[in-house]
Amino acid sequence: MIRVENVHKTFVLHQQHGVRLPVLADASLTVNAGECVVLHGHSGSGKSTLLRSLYANYLPDSGHIHIRHGDEWVDRSPPPHARCWKCAKPPSAGSASFYG
Repeated sequence: MIRVENVHKTFVLHQQHGVRLPVLADASLTVNAGECVVLHGHSGSGKSTLLRSLYANYLPDSGHIHIRHGDEWVDRSPPPHARCWKCAKPPSAGSASFYG
């Protein structure tokens, strides 16, 4: 089972003068065990960003992602120390355009 609650994700294009791209805003969904769902939307609507957040490839800016593992719920949202590190870490000269 998966529970996504009010997830927000914004990408910052540091090589383009800090342009901010809000990709997810208040994204919420619940997927029950055994349920089959489809993420459907136009290009750039945040489908891949949501999936990458589920896999913890991307850290959401806010909100919660809970995944049931056995008898317990695991919160895949970033812990406070990860958010602090993300804010403190500047992009390097050769880094990709997306930071997050």
